Amino acid sequence: MNKVMATLVLVLVIGAMPVRAADMSSVATLAKPAPGGAPWKAAQIAALHRTIEKLLAAPTLRGAQVGLVAIDTVRRTPIYSQNADQEFMPASNFKLLVGSAALKILGTGFSYETTVASDGPPVNGTVPGNIYLRGGGDALLTAKDLDDAAAAVAAQGVTAVSRGVITDPSRYDSVRYGYGWSWDDLPFYYAPVVSALELEDGIVHVYFSPGAAAGSPAVLRVEPKSSAFAVENLLVTGAPKSKDTSEIVRPWNLPTVIEITGSYPLGAKESGDVRPAVPDPEAYAGDVFFKALQAHGVSITQALGPGSGRTPAYATILWSKHSEAMPQLLADFWYPSDNLMGEMFLKELGYRLKGAPGTAENGIALENQYLKSAGVDPATVTISDGSGLSQYDRITPRDLLLILQNDWNSPNRDVVLNALPVAGVRGSLKSSYKGTAAENNVFAKTGSISHVRTISGYIKTKTHGPVTFSFMINQWMGEDQPHGAADLATLRGAVLAALASQ
Repeated sequence: MNKVMATLVLVLVIGAMPVRAADMSSVATLAKPAPGGAPWKAAQIAALHRTIEKLLAAPTLRGAQVGLVAIDTVRRTPIYSQNADQEFMPASNFKLLVGSAALKILGTGFSYETTVASDGPPVNGTVPGNIYLRGGGDALLTAKDLDDAAAAVAAQGVTAVSRGVITDPSRYDSVRYGYGWSWDDLPFYYAPVVSALELEDGIVHVYFSPGAAAGSPAVLRVEPKSSAFAVENLLVTGAPKSKDTSEIVRPWNLPTVIEITGSYPLGAKESGDVRPAVPDPEAYAGDVFFKALQAHGVSITQALGPGSGRTPAYATILWSKHSEAMPQLLADFWYPSDNLMGEMFLKELGYRLKGAPGTAENGIALENQYLKSAGVDPATVTISDGSGLSQYDRITPRDLLLILQNDWNSPNRDVVLNALPVAGVRGSLKSSYKGTAAENNVFAKTGSISHVRTISGYIKTKTHGPVTFSFMINQWMGEDQPHGAADLATLRGAVLAALASQ
C-alpha cells in the first residue's frame, strides 16, 4: 500500500481527519447515559461473564494482551475485570487524560487567543516598526481567520508597515514533536509539528489529479498558497486503472520541502485531501498573513517575509480572535481524535503551571496532580505526550476507568458526554456497531496505533443504567491478516453490545 493511501487508511486507525468544528447536532436529541436502572444481580453478572469470556477467546485475539474492566457507573458494582491493572499502550485513549485534565483545570470558559499587534498605534496609515502575529495555542486557526485579521488591520486605515511581520510562538516552547513519536509518521497530518502558532491544524491542503496523458505530470492543487515551504510535484500520471502509488515524502536533507511522488492513474477523479504536515507552522502562518495584508492593500517594507520574535509588552493590539470555548474544543479534540490539539492542551497545562513557555514537562506535572485528585496513582501511568501517539505512553484500564468516573461525578459530566464519539452517531464511532445493541448507546474514545486497539467510555444499558468501561488490546497481530480489522471490530462490537443489552 502506498504511503498516502496508508495515511487515508490510518484515518480509521488514529481517528477521522480533523475538521474545523465538530458536528454537535446530535447533542440536543441524543439520550445520554443517566443515573437509574435496576441493580445488578449476581446471576446476571455471572451470565455476562460467560458471554464475554467466550467472545474474548476468539482467534483474532490469539497472543494479544487484553484488558477489560467494567463497573456500574452509579453504584460502582464490579461487572467484569481482566488484567485491569496491567500496563497498556493507550494510543488515543490517552486523550481522555489530557482532555479531562484540561477541562477540570482550565475550566469550561477557557479559549485560546490569537492576536495581531504593532509596535505602536498607526500614524497616518503607517504602522511604526513591526506587526506581530502572536500564537496562543489555537490548532484550528485558519487561513480565513488570518485574512479576517488582515482585513481588520486595513479597516483601521493601515496602508503600510514600516518594518516587517514578526511571528510570535513564545507562549509554548520550541520542542517540535512529542517524545517517542515514530519518525516515519512525521510527513502526515496526524504527526504535525507542534507550535503555539499553528495554521490549518498544522497541515497544508493538497489534492492531485491525473495529467492529460500517461507519463505526463499529475496536477496538484495546494491551499493555502505559501512560500514558507515548497510542495514539489514529482507525481506522474499512470496508465488507466493502474495502481495509485502516490506518496508524501519529507526529505531529511531538504527541511522545507514536501514531495508528492509516485503515480496516479489516468482517468481517476481528483484525490481527497492528503493533508501533509507542514515543516514550520509559524513561518507558514506568518507567510499566509503577510500575503493577506498585501492583498488588503497593506505594503510591508521588509518584503522578504516574516521572521520570528516576541510581541513587546507595550504593543498595540490591532486584532484578536478567541477560539471556541472548552466544551466545543473538547468535542473538536475527541470526535476526530486530533493529535495536535492534545499536544496544545498539554503545553497549555504547562503554561498554566509555570507560565511561558508552556512545556510538555510542566504539563505532565500538572496532569499528575490531576491524576491524584481522580484517585489514580501516577506511578501506574507513564506520560510522554498529550495525544497518545508516543510509543512510550502507558496506563492501566483501571486508571482510565477512574478518570472516566471522576468525569462522571464532576460538574462537567454533560460536557464530557457531549464531547465523546457515539456508536453509529458521531465522531470516530460514527460508522461503528450499527444494527447492534451498542448503536446509540456507547459514548467512548477510541485509540489505535500499530498492534494497539483501545476503547474506553460509558455504555447505556437496557435495564441497569450506565456502565463505565475500558477495553484495551495490545500486541495484536490481526492487523496483518486480510480480515483482521473487520474481525476485531465485530468482536469489540459484540462485547459492547453484550453490556448494552443487559
